[in-house]
This record gives sequence, C-alpha cells and structure tokens, in this order.
Amino acid sequence: MSLQLKVIESFVYLFQERNISKASEKLYISQQGLSRQIQALESELGVVLFNRSNSGVEPTAVCKLLYSHYKKMYDEYLCTMSTLNDYKKKISNSYSVAFAYGVTNSLSSDFMFDYQKQHPKVNLEIEEWSQATCIQKLIKGELDAAFLVTPLDNKLIKCTSLIEGEMNIAVHKSHPLAVGNAPIDFKCLDGENLITGVPENAVRGIMDYFCLKTGIHLRVLISSSNNLNFINSMTESIGIAPVTQTMAAKITNPEIVLRKVIIPERAFLYYCTPHNDEKCKDLADIQRYVVNYFQNTPVENLLKPNSAPIPLNRGPVCI
Repeated sequence: MSLQLKVIESFVYLFQERNISKASEKLYISQQGLSRQIQALESELGVVLFNRSNSGVEPTAVCKLLYSHYKKMYDEYLCTMSTLNDYKKKISNSYSVAFAYGVTNSLSSDFMFDYQKQHPKVNLEIEEWSQATCIQKLIKGELDAAFLVTPLDNKLIKCTSLIEGEMNIAVHKSHPLAVGNAPIDFKCLDGENLITGVPENAVRGIMDYFCLKTGIHLRVLISSSNNLNFINSMTESIGIAPVTQTMAAKITNPEIVLRKVIIPERAFLYYCTPHNDEKCKDLADIQRYVVNYFQNTPVENLLKPNSAPIPLNRGPVCI
C-alpha cells in the first residue's frame, strides 16, 4: 500500500473510531504515527479535519464532507487488491490460511498439512498472526481463511463454529480455589493474580473478554509465552493460570490442581472467511474438509499435541 493510501486508510479509521488509541490499535501503528499522518493530511489540504479533546476526536464539518470521498477511494482500493489477489491465487492455486496466536497450543494443526498432502496441486500457505491481525487481513482479502476464537463479530467476517471449548484453571494445592471438585463460577476469580499468555494470545483474549463481560478484575502477575513453565515450577500459591485441555495434559507438577470454570458465555473455535469471498472450488473444498474433520474427529484427537514443531510463517510477534 502506498504512503498516500495509508494516510487515507488512517483517516477513514479515525473518522469511524473517533478515538486515536482505538484507531491506531486497529491499524497496528503507534498513536504518534497516526497523529503524524493526520497532521500531514491536514497540512496538505489546508484544513483542520479533527478537533482533539481528552475524550477523543470529533470530525469537523469539512471532515464530514470529505469522508464519503475518501471512504469510496479506500473501498475501491480494497476491492482492487481483492481482485488482484484472487487472480494470483487462481493461477497459482495458492491459498493462505492462518491460526490466531495461541490456537496451536490447544489444537493440532496437522490436519491442514494432511489436506495439503492429499491435494498436492493446491498450495496452502499456513500462517500465524494475532487474532486482530487475522481479522483485518480477512477483511482486506490478504487471508483466505483463519482459525479464530470467541469473541468475534460476524458482521465483519463469516464465522463457522467448529468446536465448543471449556476453561480450566491451574492452581497450587495450597490455593483456596484448589479445595473442592465442583466447577467454579468465573466471577469467583475476581481479584486473583493471573498467570497468562501475552496480550496477542487468543486464550488471553478470551480471558480478557470474559473479565470485561462480568466486570471482574484480575491482576496480571505473569504475562509470558511460556507460562506452562511457571505452572510446572510452582512450589507455592502465586496465582491462577487458565489452561486448555492440551496444556493441562502437559502439566507435570504434582502440586498443581485443575479446576473447571463456568464461563459467562459459550466459547468456540471458528473457521472464518471474508464476507466478500467469491465462490472458489478449492476454498469451498477446504472448508468442507475442515468442517467434516471437526465433526468426525474425537475431541482427544483434536487436542493431541503435535509431535514435531509446525513450520508456520509467523507474524511479528511469536508466542
């Protein structure tokens, strides 16, 4: 994307969000970088586009007049790039499928490589990005499909549920929550110290979403890509750690107790595609394969850890 188009993209996102922090987060740039782009556009046009305040930004009258024109330019660019990407994929039989960071900690992705072996004429590019990046890439046509988790907005992308998940927490045997066998209500975790993944981790995203939904607050004690190591080395009660079934199977510390948590909303793994995806035989076949695989594979096999590292094309942040 050219510099001028990036500025137009930033203008569109800021107009829609009315907040520099939220817009920069969706654009994956710093707040300072977004501000500089908008200031450069204002300087070029010779007008003020946004009035700034502590609560956010408010479009000026001229900004509202220009928005529809810039939005049309941006949408036409996305449409053009989508057409180009479709053409490139058509002549190369190449399709990009991504997993949100953290998903492959709980789910063996071997089944996608099995599909590749069964269809040698189809070239699958398996990638791994943060969930937010996957969504943006789907919207922009830079991804053909992605495996994502709750929460999702099906107004932005098509979401096909594959499997419902459950939440467990790992605690030291001396922790008060280690007592008993009955499932724990999520709200009972309020105020606990949290051992969790980095913010880009999909499981961490579910935890953050449920905290927001229930109004409880957890203190992040450890935010790491290797929190399983902390769990297996715990000799005293330092916090709670949300774990998937696969992670639970990897816990070797005899002093750790696992408790099931009653979550405030059902959580799913989804197979996601763009809303504007054109009917393509290969892509339709891939989706049928994925849905059929999850419908007919026992859960214990779905969650089986990989026997070898997965050769993924990783984004800028790796968990």
